[in-house]
Amino acid sequence: MGFFNEEGFLANGAVMFKDGYSEGKTEVQCSVFSGLNKGSERIVTINRFSGNLIEDIEYIMEFVDQRMNHTIIKKENERINLDSYPKRALFEGVINAIAHRDYYLDGTQIQIDMFKNRIEISSPGGFYRGEKIGKTYDLSGVISKRRNELISSVLVMCNVMEAAGTGFDKITEEYATADEKHKPYIFSSSDHFTLVLPDLTYDKGVAENDIPEITFMPSKDGTEHDEKVLAFCYNQSRKVSEIAEYLGISDSSYLRKKVIENLVENGYLEKNKVSRSTFYRTNRDAVAKI
Repeated sequence: MGFFNEEGFLANGAVMFKDGYSEGKTEVQCSVFSGLNKGSERIVTINRFSGNLIEDIEYIMEFVDQRMNHTIIKKENERINLDSYPKRALFEGVINAIAHRDYYLDGTQIQIDMFKNRIEISSPGGFYRGEKIGKTYDLSGVISKRRNELISSVLVMCNVMEAAGTGFDKITEEYATADEKHKPYIFSSSDHFTLVLPDLTYDKGVAENDIPEITFMPSKDGTEHDEKVLAFCYNQSRKVSEIAEYLGISDSSYLRKKVIENLVENGYLEKNKVSRSTFYRTNRDAVAKI
């Protein structure tokens, strides 16, 4: 399958299975946040790891298993063990991130972010030659073309990845009995894709945050988007890409400078940086909820 050539030299993908491999191309970052989002919550821990691809998989699974909830539900005649995340669904999500990561994007890493109500598994690179950009709960309808044929073939031979690409179906099966607030979903952009698995031990699930009605004095040089932006960012910190998706417009210089930065300069939005990402949250001293 091209693991090595006629001269015996390993292919690029094969090198990443080598014992002792520790270069940056396989780096993963695992983080735990105390609340529901990155922008305004305390970071409990951030661990970085770089090994070969098999070690990456084992490290991520152990990291999550040690930190997620393991609960027992008492019924009248039985006790049911309940984990935050079904292990099969978690494993399929990790394998998907390893198999379809864009390893040519230097300075990036697979990110595992654990929140109070969910885990997000993000991999550099959008869906390869296929899936539309956006958010979907229809995991079974996602067709992800192979970006890394060799890596995928090795994982298939090791029986940890389905040759037919049915990993998302397995995740759907594991969450089949969950209510709407606990349904997994995927969202993707041009430079990354993310699988979100709701925490089954968190009763409130991952329901869409209510967008409140607000009132505020119009901003100087304000735009028609100001009210929607401030309402969207009132209960949760948001990235520009999320704001753009909510507004249904492109992530453009107009949105960044004329809308968002203008609201920041006039004291309506607060700007916070977490790692390399920038988040915006409504200043509640300047904007009131009705």
